[in-house]
Amino acid sequence: MKKATMHQRITLKLGLFGLFAMTLSLHFWGLGWFNSLVFDEIYYVSFALNYLAGQPFFDAHPPLGKYLIALGIALGKMPVDWFSWPLVQVNGQWLSPLSYRWLNALVGSTLPILSALLAFYLSLAYSYPRRLGFSLLAGVLVALSGLTLVESRLALINLYWVWFGLLGQLCWVIAQGAGRKNQSEKPRGLTRSWSVAAGVCLGAAMNVKWNGAGFWLGLVLLEVILKWRIVPAVSKPGIRWNALALYLGAVPLLTYGVLWIPHLWLNQVSLIEMHRQLWVAHRAIGDAVDPHPYCSAWYTWPLMLRPVSYFYKPIDGVLPDSILAPSLATGPTAYTIQGMGNPLWWWLTTAAVVALGAGWISRWWRKIGEANGVNRATWGVAGSTCPTVAGISPVVSFVLVNYAANWLPWIVVNRCTFLYHALGMVIFAAVASAWLWSRWLIDRRWHYRMVAWVMLFTMVWGFWFWLPVFLGLPLSPEALQQRWWLKSWI
Repeated sequence: MKKATMHQRITLKLGLFGLFAMTLSLHFWGLGWFNSLVFDEIYYVSFALNYLAGQPFFDAHPPLGKYLIALGIALGKMPVDWFSWPLVQVNGQWLSPLSYRWLNALVGSTLPILSALLAFYLSLAYSYPRRLGFSLLAGVLVALSGLTLVESRLALINLYWVWFGLLGQLCWVIAQGAGRKNQSEKPRGLTRSWSVAAGVCLGAAMNVKWNGAGFWLGLVLLEVILKWRIVPAVSKPGIRWNALALYLGAVPLLTYGVLWIPHLWLNQVSLIEMHRQLWVAHRAIGDAVDPHPYCSAWYTWPLMLRPVSYFYKPIDGVLPDSILAPSLATGPTAYTIQGMGNPLWWWLTTAAVVALGAGWISRWWRKIGEANGVNRATWGVAGSTCPTVAGISPVVSFVLVNYAANWLPWIVVNRCTFLYHALGMVIFAAVASAWLWSRWLIDRRWHYRMVAWVMLFTMVWGFWFWLPVFLGLPLSPEALQQRWWLKSWI
């Protein structure tokens, strides 16, 4: 494989920088327009203030997400005083919404970059131009998803378990790539460092919400069941069991436990008792007689049949003090923030996952049916830059297994679930689609290229069309109604 040229490396860096600049602008533009607590901010901001004040409290989720919101409030106090930003009263204290939202917005701005880097290192076995297109397209598709933008602009904690889980997977893939050379050439210490970092991040993801375990489960399935390798043709034999037990067992578990210490000390409770209380709380939610109106079953998530309304307020006249957003209409106006994705993005990426999944299953079936005398470790054909094992790409295996690991475990959950629980699926749907469409964009057949560009522009248009309900921009009742394509969205 030829090394990347300087022009190609510069293209990658400029592409990532431009993507980050775009997402940073979208995440911070009008961040303080809603001078109030929106949706679950009423819980998480209050809990964060309890940490800062040293006041015991109970929460039905692990503590790391609230630690980070508390950190944002503490660091944002000085700028709030300098610029005299509008304030809202929470727990008897006056806070600016910017102080409890800015860190979420900053972290959310990096999600497309992490996704692009994951795609870049995941496709290590392929030619640099293919890796470049795949990486940048993956970042763009995550940025166009919509739901990640909504979650990043409010002081909610779902963003953090996705961010830590994605970072953990990126570290693991980098560690696998670092181990592709011969032992004499491999930077052993660096590989171990990346593996430890992966375990720490995966433990942190689970300490935000247990949902973060989907990222951990995906790696376990890949390493233990599929014996996955980023470049099987030149990698060493499978990772030893003791290494897997350390990096994907002990390190995440230790990290998860250590992060509980401040919360346990504040509430004077043991880790075992704390988890007993959490289990009881979640069982109570599952046994609730009156379900939440925005509950959505796991099997509806790939089609986004039931989003969540985070904020809705109709206005006819002067804006209340709780809304600082501009008014673009003289008549009745609605301000709304919807916990939904870009519908066109959602449906097209689901179709891409189904297409990749069908191909993946058929190739595995063919592999199982091969005669015993066939060499199943043979890679590609001579001169090929797209290696596969019996036609199975390691990239496709990675994204499909992780998509399933972040989705199918919800089958056994009997409590009310919401669309934002599908955030892990969103990341891998984007990466899977980027893998398929980046190949089509360079295909010699013009109709493949045309289909890929049409789908990409369709998603860009969808993102622009639904952007007002992601950001909370004012809409007339008629304009808002035009965006409710399904009755179940209202």
